Amino acid sequence: MLFEQVKTIIEENIKDSQVQVYDLTGGGDHLGITIISDEFKGKMLLAQHRMVMDILKQKLSEDLHAVQLKTLTVEQAQNQGLI
Repeated sequence: MLFEQVKTIIEENIKDSQVQVYDLTGGGDHLGITIISDEFKGKMLLAQHRMVMDILKQKLSEDLHAVQLKTLTVEQAQNQGLI
């Protein structure tokens, strides 16, 4: 399934990441992705998103139409009650 593929690709490329993938439209090609990792520490939001998009570049050109990203450090996720 596409969700699991996207989750695996991200987890393999961003160490110690916690990844949640969900369908935004019901069609399976617009995904929401939340990624929690301390790899984002010290990086501006644009750099964090670019990092993820670079990882997903091939998958986007083949199977995905759009993604909505939410990137957080572990501390940010804890402060928001996500972990």
